[in-house]
Amino acid sequence: MPVAVMDHFYRGGAAIAALRGGPARSERSPEEWLASATPRFGAAPEGLSRMADGTLLRDAIAADPRGWLGHTHLERYGPQPELLAKLLHAGERLPVHLHPDRSFAGRHLSCGHGKTEAWVVLDAHDDTTVHLGFSVPVDREELAELVERQDTEGLLSRMHEVPLRRGDTVLVPAGVPHALGAGAFVLEVQEPTDFSILLDWRDYALDGPREGHLGLGFDVALEAVRRTPLSAAEVGALRMPAALSAEPARSPRPLLVPEAAPFFRADLLRAPEEQAVDVPGGFGVLVVLDGIGHLAAADGGAHELARGDVLALPHSAGPLRLSGTATAVLCRPPEHPAPAPEGPS
Repeated sequence: MPVAVMDHFYRGGAAIAALRGGPARSERSPEEWLASATPRFGAAPEGLSRMADGTLLRDAIAADPRGWLGHTHLERYGPQPELLAKLLHAGERLPVHLHPDRSFAGRHLSCGHGKTEAWVVLDAHDDTTVHLGFSVPVDREELAELVERQDTEGLLSRMHEVPLRRGDTVLVPAGVPHALGAGAFVLEVQEPTDFSILLDWRDYALDGPREGHLGLGFDVALEAVRRTPLSAAEVGALRMPAALSAEPARSPRPLLVPEAAPFFRADLLRAPEEQAVDVPGGFGVLVVLDGIGHLAAADGGAHELARGDVLALPHSAGPLRLSGTATAVLCRPPEHPAPAPEGPS
């Protein structure tokens, strides 16, 4: 179960400990990076997951890329998983922030990935919300002033506020400002980077003027922000309400809106009674949310699963079958490369 746990500037993590168990965590351990080959921005090797024998998963993949990723994946993406999955429990509202898209990252960060992400909401308080995208036009000068003044209320008042409910999923396109609310416990699936631009840091243990702009300066960093408003319909189209409540099925059920597919995939695995889910072959990160299960390979190999288990599935394992009462989410890379996005406006 290769994972990476580290302290962050915001509080949380109790829900992760309840799901996953393990050693005691600090109140500032709100994230667990799952089967991660992605380092923390500016702080490698933090963020990289280790195998049971202490080997970094990144190094294990580099030593056997075909076994871990498969020939087709290697041809499309090279020797990298093209995926990062996390568990995130927000003990307090996160700052208003955003992630650059691939176009901005290529121009300014020498990276072919931005950071589109999605959340599978595992739990939430009755009053948990997310602020997602501007609801009114915000010009460049106005945004710069809001950030310089650290006018948190001004930022939040210009954004959509959307309730989060257990079982919902939400796609967050790169460039869109957002702030996950207190009480949200999510499985996050994202492009494999740790790029964040902060618009709000006033009430956090952060040096925003130094840490908030990816080393680019805010004059450049704010170019990554989508300032044009999202309509209510556009915000609604990013969500799949109650996606985790889908009925059991013999095949994986997609949990995210179709617009996520060029960046990553997340599927619900829940077998019908006395039957099994056919799990496709290929690299993936399997997270067991509840119940117990039996994961069987065509060659006779098997693995017993229980609530809180996390597995990195190599391509070489081939197609698998999941039976039992387990409810699990399978996070996978995209099938096809995403087109280069247009720059924000």
